[in-house]
Amino acid sequence: MAFNYHRELQAWVVPLLLVGFFAYLMSHNFLSVFEVTADAMLLCFAIDMETNDGTAEKPYFVDQELLVNPTDHSKDI
Repeated sequence: MAFNYHRELQAWVVPLLLVGFFAYLMSHNFLSVFEVTADAMLLCFAIDMETNDGTAEKPYFVDQELLVNPTDHSKDI
């Protein structure tokens, strides 16, 4: 008798809003961490380009694949 009891959920809006709210919080937290890491990498790249000049005394610490694109586009500007 306990397994045959099918009670319909009358208030479906509240669980739906709770699930939506928690899904928003989780995605917002993930994207915030992603945004902070992207900003930190861009800041490290900018500081490396500013302080180093690519010579033997002051080499770039950035990966060479990342160094190709900005130097090509800076000639256009």
